Amino acid sequence: MIYTTGTIAISGNALTGTGTNFTAAGSLIRNGCTVIALTSPAQVFQITAIGGAASLTVTPAASPAIPAGTKYSILLSDSLSVDGLAQDIAETFTMYQRYMSGFADVMNGTTDVTITINGVVVTVPGQKSLAKKGANNDITSLSGLTTALSIDQGGTGAKTAADARTKLGLGSSATLNAGSSLNEVVTVGTFGLGFSANITGVLDYWDRTAFLSTTAATDSFPGNGQGTVISVVHRNNTTYASRWIGSADGRAFFQLKSNNALSAAFEICLIGKSVTVDSNGFVKKASPVINIWADGRFETNEESEGCNVTRNGVGEYLIEGCHGLNADAAWGGIDGGFEIPTDRNKQPLIWLDYEVNADGSVLVKTYHRTNPDAPAFARNQQEGIKEGDPVDIPADQFISVRVGMPSDSIWNKQQEEAMETMNQSAQDNTEQ
Repeated sequence: MIYTTGTIAISGNALTGTGTNFTAAGSLIRNGCTVIALTSPAQVFQITAIGGAASLTVTPAASPAIPAGTKYSILLSDSLSVDGLAQDIAETFTMYQRYMSGFADVMNGTTDVTITINGVVVTVPGQKSLAKKGANNDITSLSGLTTALSIDQGGTGAKTAADARTKLGLGSSATLNAGSSLNEVVTVGTFGLGFSANITGVLDYWDRTAFLSTTAATDSFPGNGQGTVISVVHRNNTTYASRWIGSADGRAFFQLKSNNALSAAFEICLIGKSVTVDSNGFVKKASPVINIWADGRFETNEESEGCNVTRNGVGEYLIEGCHGLNADAAWGGIDGGFEIPTDRNKQPLIWLDYEVNADGSVLVKTYHRTNPDAPAFARNQQEGIKEGDPVDIPADQFISVRVGMPSDSIWNKQQEEAMETMNQSAQDNTEQ
């Protein structure tokens, strides 16, 4: 067997190859091999050291020097002698030992490993540095990733922080820190905001900026004491003024406390069940109110639920389920719980009378009403109907009647149950 790949040049004891690979795996090139330079006449050398794929040390020194490009042969097996066979086996074992050592480094390496295969230097990542199948914590690096992982894959679908926030649907606050300075996100408790409490008994949170809810009646809270408020405090050393804005008993209210001086609570608007819109389009304070139309149709509000209206005849409407009229000065007192329709000049279109029966029902009677002192177009005169004749409520209009409600009405029972629940809650909190 001979090796003839490439060409050589020899200067003294140094042999330099061109296109050679003296360290190729399995080549069997080793110390002691014979090198024949094919010059004229031919020169013979023996390898004393292998310096690399293109470098050998030979003996004796070349004389004269052998020029580059000279063809050559290396005798890999001088004969079938026992010595030659032993050398071939030893070289083969050495090659495999070198390969196995390199593979072991690759399998156990946690960083890149450099090995030589067939004389070629190769750098590969150690197996322990690679991701394995299994839990995500096996992944040690994704440095070679060029495409962003989608959200479904556990990524953000983006390559920049700004794009990632957009992909994840995060707003501008995602880049802000929590705190109390400019351009910081306010958290619960900052400036006292976010404090909340269910208060029973005396309201003792006037000196806090907070959102509050009450569960029991107090002297400083309107209505039955159940509702929510926002307390805003302004301090100047030891002096403070607290403003409460909230809702209770169906009303929105405002209240002020300066140190220990407490103002009366007053409504800042009328909302919900505390108002009604009369037949003339005006908002009026209300509680149990019933609206009645010409044909006997009627409408109750929350507090008058349970009442019923029957049209007995022309201009007669019987209200049952009530307990007389509601004596409220805002409606004119015990005899003034009505609102009747008017014309465009604000002149009443009907006369109204009523009777309260022994069972508390109310019979409402309506009569035609003229305005003889007004100009002809505004006198409300109808052919065949005289002043004071019984008439139904004008078409498409209604009258409002504010009634009193018995203690066993739906509304009053609900209020009693709510009060019992509230009192029980207050008792439980006190015992705790």
